[in-house]
Amino acid sequence: MPKTKYLRLFFFSIIILLFASCSTSKKTVAPQEQPSGFHVPDSLPALPGSEIDVQLKIFAPPILAKAEFLVPKEFNSDLYPNYSQPSCDFRYKYHFVRSPLSLTCINNKIGIHFTGNYQLSGSKCICTLGKPVSPWISGSCGYGNEPLRKITINVSSQLSFLPTYKLKTTTKLDNLQALDKCIVSLFSNDVTGLVVDSVRSSVNAFCSTLDATINGMDYTKTLFQTYMQYKTVALSKYGYISLNPSAVRLGQLNYSKDTFSIYIGATCKPQLSSDSASTIISTGFPLLNPNENKNTSSVYLNINYDYAFLSKLLNDTLHNKAFEVDGRTIVIKEASLKGIDHHQIEIKIDFAGTNKGKLYLRGTPVLDAANQTLTIPDISYTLEDEDLALKIGKTLFRNKIKKNLNGKTYLDIGALVKSNMPLLDAKINTQLSNNIYSSGKVNDVKILGFLAQKNMLQMQVYANANISLIAIGIP
Repeated sequence: MPKTKYLRLFFFSIIILLFASCSTSKKTVAPQEQPSGFHVPDSLPALPGSEIDVQLKIFAPPILAKAEFLVPKEFNSDLYPNYSQPSCDFRYKYHFVRSPLSLTCINNKIGIHFTGNYQLSGSKCICTLGKPVSPWISGSCGYGNEPLRKITINVSSQLSFLPTYKLKTTTKLDNLQALDKCIVSLFSNDVTGLVVDSVRSSVNAFCSTLDATINGMDYTKTLFQTYMQYKTVALSKYGYISLNPSAVRLGQLNYSKDTFSIYIGATCKPQLSSDSASTIISTGFPLLNPNENKNTSSVYLNINYDYAFLSKLLNDTLHNKAFEVDGRTIVIKEASLKGIDHHQIEIKIDFAGTNKGKLYLRGTPVLDAANQTLTIPDISYTLEDEDLALKIGKTLFRNKIKKNLNGKTYLDIGALVKSNMPLLDAKINTQLSNNIYSSGKVNDVKILGFLAQKNMLQMQVYANANISLIAIGIP
């Protein structure tokens, strides 16, 4: 997960390392076979799969506001405000108003709790042969000076994320309890059960409708089109990246305070390249797998840059770069990079200022992955002043370019990464769009492989980080 500024700084470091590796005698040496004492492989080993897990946090109030619209605010008898008449000698009507919703969510199980206040009016009469033969005697509870009667309701919905990226819910009424009885005083009938049964029927109907609505949603086509559109993403002028997922997983949804959270993960083979076509590995559209929540991403990234692309990257950084050293001004006008035989590279630099000329540097970059250092043990060059180059290197990289006991110059990659950790963290903690922010921390970055091929420069990078995406709104 290297950031573009870090990549640019790293390649600039190689230039300075080549400067700093020069000795004081002027030489012009043709490309040569690797000298004894070090070995460069012909290819880099295959990297393990990356495990990218990102915590998605969603600000809950906008979702809860939509839920308030989905759950009916009132439950009434069937013919309300007219009477329902379940038998010849009895008729009734009731009006039920719920409180705001209270929500919980633990490991994909959503709980909805609310209370309701209701009032009921009922009438009795005498029936003969199925027909009323006396006037209706009416009574009520919750009207006038009487307090409204209360019912508590608990509904649960179990979420299931299907391999086809569909959402399935199983919603049911867990508990419905009348806290106050409704006894119609004029004829001393306890009609609480009637209200409870009617509300239960209404809530059950709502649960069935909710499940049918959610289970009928299908965004698979839209998701596939989005996946195809973003299989390869341009990173500004720094190339193209593709994740190449072979498996996608989804953790469990939870709710705490005012935020929903869930972990989204993928097993993938990320590639970063100057060529958009070479980043894509044919993996197909992976199915979705349920998984436990994970909070760390471990990324193994292959980077392949052709030399024309690197030359442009270097010129973007170095063009008209001026150095003041010991009263002399060195201005880099142009830099180009190419691969030559035996895993060597050649850098040509046109410079002006106090001194003018062309500089050719050749050598084999050798990575010590264990110590995170980069050396060029077989350097050949045409620059006379080693002292000038070392001073430039020390000025720019604050002693990241060092000498060991044998007098060899090397780039301390570990120190370079450490000094740029705040920059990497700043890139993670940023606003991505109007409603989405990212946050997190980079725990580790290492260069695992570095190899100059004839047509491209290859790098392998490992990064470990904790990343969260925070959505403060919903479409």
